[in-house]
Amino acid sequence: MQQRARAWLEINCMHCHNTNGTGNTTGFHLSYRRHDPPKYGMMKPPVAAGRGSGGLNFDIVPGKLEESILMYRSESTNPGIMMPELPRRMTDDEGNALVRDWIRSLHPENLKLDDGD
Repeated sequence: MQQRARAWLEINCMHCHNTNGTGNTTGFHLSYRRHDPPKYGMMKPPVAAGRGSGGLNFDIVPGKLEESILMYRSESTNPGIMMPELPRRMTDDEGNALVRDWIRSLHPENLKLDDGD
């Protein structure tokens, strides 16, 4: 599940969320090869999310969907909040389900990202 969720994030989000993309100032870099939990968003405070943070404190909170900015933005269709920012009027229900399951499976005491499935 972890490999599939991270691959989905790389395909859908890394075009901006990388060191050379338009999301480079966020410090939220979604390369599949990244193994540094804070750089990948684990318990990382938002840097440039603005109202897109939804008042939440961290990009990804292991095991806690309702506290993860990633899910808040990925499931929104509000143009000022939604991610990815590509024009769309609906969310990717299957992709979001995959990422939700992955976040639920994470344990705060073990933030290692390269364990495989």
